[in-house]
Amino acid sequence: MTAAEPRLVPAVVGGHQIHIECPVWCTVDHVAYSEGFLEDVWHCGDQADLYAPRIGKTPDLALYARLGLDSFDPDPARRKTFISVDDGSEGFYMAPDQADQFAENLEAFAEQIRAMARTARGAA
Repeated sequence: MTAAEPRLVPAVVGGHQIHIECPVWCTVDHVAYSEGFLEDVWHCGDQADLYAPRIGKTPDLALYARLGLDSFDPDPARRKTFISVDDGSEGFYMAPDQADQFAENLEAFAEQIRAMARTARGAA
């Protein structure tokens, strides 16, 4: 078995324990999160969290990202491993190439924020 090959894991579907193929990166407990139908089984990995500091308050979660796979989704793109970025209200689902572009956008955004911080420091 290579690192990319799925593994068989227990799952509860329709009240019955079965074994399903599960990507190696999936961290869902398919027994604890039982589903009514096989079509409802989904996979996701650990989250990468982006916290934003706030004046006079504790930092708060602004965005999180994770790997996902929904083997029975009507959208063929979500039947392949995708990256989901979510702000808590709406998810943005991306193919790997789109996720690379998003990461480049984040780097440009970070540079703009650094420039604003430099301006704010000098503005008093």
